[in-house]
Amino acid sequence: MIMSVGEQLNKVWSEFQKAGITDDLRVIEYIARLLLEESGVIVASADDSRIPRLVHNETEDFVSEDIPRRPPRDLNIDIEAIKQYLRQAAKQAGDIATLFDRHVLFRLPSMLPGGRFPTPRHIVKFMQRLAQVDPNNHSVADLACGSGGFLINREITNPSNDEVTIGIDISPEWKRLAWANTRLHHFTPRLINGNALQVCGSEEFAKKAFDRILINPPFGEKIDEKLAEKTLGYKVSSRSETALTALALKKLAPAGKAAILVPSGLLFSNNTGERELRRQLLVDYKLEAVISLPKDALQPYSPLQTHLLLVSKPDNSAQPSKNGENLIWFWQLEQDGYPSGRGRDLTQDPDESASDLPFVTQFFTNPNPPLLFPQQNPRIAISRIAEGTSLLGFVCQATSTELTSVTFYPQPNETTSAFLLTETAPLGEQRICDRIPLDGSEPSKVENPQQLIKDLYKLTKKDPDPGKRLFSQPVKAAAMSVLPESQAIGSNRVRLLGVAVRCDTIQAPTYDLRPERYVEKQEEPRSTDSPAELLSQIYQNQRKLSGHIESLFGRLELPAIANQQLPSPLANIASLGILEKLNLEQKTIWERIQAKIEKIDSRDQDNPQTAVHFTLEELIQEDDSEILEMTRSTVDLLERLGVIVPVTITTPSTDESIQCYRRVTERDLWQFD
Repeated sequence: MIMSVGEQLNKVWSEFQKAGITDDLRVIEYIARLLLEESGVIVASADDSRIPRLVHNETEDFVSEDIPRRPPRDLNIDIEAIKQYLRQAAKQAGDIATLFDRHVLFRLPSMLPGGRFPTPRHIVKFMQRLAQVDPNNHSVADLACGSGGFLINREITNPSNDEVTIGIDISPEWKRLAWANTRLHHFTPRLINGNALQVCGSEEFAKKAFDRILINPPFGEKIDEKLAEKTLGYKVSSRSETALTALALKKLAPAGKAAILVPSGLLFSNNTGERELRRQLLVDYKLEAVISLPKDALQPYSPLQTHLLLVSKPDNSAQPSKNGENLIWFWQLEQDGYPSGRGRDLTQDPDESASDLPFVTQFFTNPNPPLLFPQQNPRIAISRIAEGTSLLGFVCQATSTELTSVTFYPQPNETTSAFLLTETAPLGEQRICDRIPLDGSEPSKVENPQQLIKDLYKLTKKDPDPGKRLFSQPVKAAAMSVLPESQAIGSNRVRLLGVAVRCDTIQAPTYDLRPERYVEKQEEPRSTDSPAELLSQIYQNQRKLSGHIESLFGRLELPAIANQQLPSPLANIASLGILEKLNLEQKTIWERIQAKIEKIDSRDQDNPQTAVHFTLEELIQEDDSEILEMTRSTVDLLERLGVIVPVTITTPSTDESIQCYRRVTERDLWQFD
């Protein structure tokens, strides 16, 4: 029986483990070296058949820190067996380059120190397509290139010109992996090992700019603030993602475009540097989109909510534009073609029929799709987003007014399609309403929407409106994905993915860019049961809960919890004296945490208090410019001191996890006899 790629690589890892090599990154580097030899990029001399000496093809005495290290000579490693497994795996994967980039690199089980991991390749391709790299003309840079994913995925007409594509990484190990990855793909970009802030601030790069910059910077790493200020010309946050995002903007050529992954904090933090960065995005550059990726898009490496910034730099030769009139698209994507959680297999291609990425890709790469009835209705433009013959959804944009609502209506009868009903704000005394059928037929203008709904659904005065409103505040444009009828269940056939607002509606000085502030989705209306039915449901649920509690008590050692109060009272930590040495700012944050309590029974004045859950964001006050950094470090300190504990809360209906904290209670303390 032929083994799969994964099984072949299991054998390879096993051979290294027999020799005592268990570091996954080291194993990957050794494999990269052997694959380079197999592909002919570097060749082995015949003086040592077990651990061959590798030399560069072009010069026999070539010595460089670029190429991956060889396995140690003094260990009993069966190189020929490993090579045989790799040959079989390459056949299964398609070729050696694909084996390394899509399989070997993604054997890393988790994020490595420094926030390092290979960017999932479907996210790489998504960013590549949105940046629209021209294979003939554009220069491309990745300022934290890691394994080279953004480099090997670019199309280029002249791969021998190493100045067209440049990758920089501070880690020599990852730079060697990028060197191997690009050479296995027969591509020779220029790779530089060093601090991107220092490299780009050097004399060679001081005046150099790039047409396209794609980057997934490490999140949360500390940087040299003085070096950052010297290179960028102003003070930024001490966090790596902020400094590298600012650097990407600085090194962007006129008319250039950047696609940058950032964490949530950069979009709303009151830190001075991050506020200034957001101001630049809105005033000095053209922020085209802020895209919240699906919550597990970077799993199994990072559970953090990650966002994609799509930014353009104005062309100096073009006519000056009024930035306030620019539209910024805010997107909240829910699925990327992989199952949620850490168990996703990134060596396989995603299921694009279960992904929101193709919709966004089609929208940005085809900016002028045919408009539906533009002359009949000049105040609202409706475009159909499709991939081939498959309908992905619709984009509705108001021109001289605003879009106030889009409502989804299910199929009213066998002969009439489900449809969207759009409505604009009044222009003078006129309010425009359009009906967009989901079967692909032409939209039509609706003079009396209330009467239309009443006639189609045969409604009486007591019947609720069957529509599902998709958002609740005026916007300039809205994008809705539409599932095929065979894949839809009820009202989930249409989902709001994104909205566009004018740049001048983003309020200074905070410049909050979180998509959830703008993609404000409406909850689906629910019919209300009678009071008797509601009480009956409550009674039945209460009996089920009691049964579950009795079952759990039967499985636990009752004496261990019989004397404990539920919920557990706050622990007395004042006597420990560990909080007396906090500085003034830390004490202020601790006071806010101390307020996160409630009485176990509000009716009993003497009843003890217990802890309630809180998030990091709940401790942040907008009037304190440096509170975000101080809060993060203080919460980390208090957790290490043992006065608060981290708690993960999962919403059962959505399986969405939220990182919270709470103060310690008596049950958290160790009891000693």
